[in-house]
Amino acid sequence: MNRIKKTSLFTIIVFGIIWVLTSSFQMTNELTKEQAIELAEQYIIDNGYTNSPANKTKLNYELFDGNDVDKIIARRKNTLRKKAFCISENEERWDVGFLSTSVDLNKLDSEKRKTDLSGRAVIVMKNGKEIRIAHKEPLFSYFDTLFLN
Repeated sequence: MNRIKKTSLFTIIVFGIIWVLTSSFQMTNELTKEQAIELAEQYIIDNGYTNSPANKTKLNYELFDGNDVDKIIARRKNTLRKKAFCISENEERWDVGFLSTSVDLNKLDSEKRKTDLSGRAVIVMKNGKEIRIAHKEPLFSYFDTLFLN
């Protein structure tokens, strides 16, 4: 009987160690908030939303973009600020918010910064396998963290 208890205890400990190791490994495969922000900031630069030149080899198309790359880039040019403004997360993804260049940062007090300002959100999957711009207007008032630009 003692031998069965020891074997059961040993089995429980081994499975516990395996579970901890695999859980730790899975967690390290997810992007951190900082990595998601960095990827999203590079995404909007590469896709021509800032005042920096777009990277035509990395251009992602939106639903109604058409196929004229130069027109797409011209329409997007300098519509978003380069730095992330806010971020939100759920179990699967980070939503990184970027303010429109039409928003005057000098006129934003702490209360206005928490409202639904004009801008776009970039969706970054936590597994790092997908990054895309959200098609809906983001509700920045629901985002968790606000950044000062």
